[in-house]
Amino acid sequence: MAVSDPLLTGARVVVTGHDDKGVSVFQSDTVHEPFLPFGPNKSSVCAFDARESVPVNNLEPPLDLRGKIQRVSSTGVIFSMVTIAPQRSSPLHRTVSMDYCIVMSGELVLGLDGGDERTLKTGDFLVQCGANHIWHNRTDEVCRVAVIQVGSEKIKLPSGELLGEAIVRK
Repeated sequence: MAVSDPLLTGARVVVTGHDDKGVSVFQSDTVHEPFLPFGPNKSSVCAFDARESVPVNNLEPPLDLRGKIQRVSSTGVIFSMVTIAPQRSSPLHRTVSMDYCIVMSGELVLGLDGGDERTLKTGDFLVQCGANHIWHNRTDEVCRVAVIQVGSEKIKLPSGELLGEAIVRK
């Protein structure tokens, strides 16, 4: 793949903080490199910031998720970007989190395990409440989605069954 390949393009992240006197400063201005957990030409994930618990301590550094599939703790939060290649799909999966998603570019079809689908386009927002879902990029363009995952409790069905994390490979 070429260096200009969107799946391999990192994201610039500027982080602010405070000096010892409480004056606001820029702590870092770096490019976060993507991780390709499912191999080349499929999708990439770029984690910008991850914390074990909320409320956060703004003086502590974030967790390092470079080269790892991100999993938010039940009390934590992760801010990341997912890039899905054209004509590709994710595995069917569920996370134990509340996910706030913003489609930054491109178009995705969000499929649920019951068979329903909705198309999300650039500028659309999604609040995902632990649903078992699959992402389809059925276009010829890369799709980028900013994601904020907030740890949640497992979903408890009226039968008492708990729905935890799941990945179903087809």
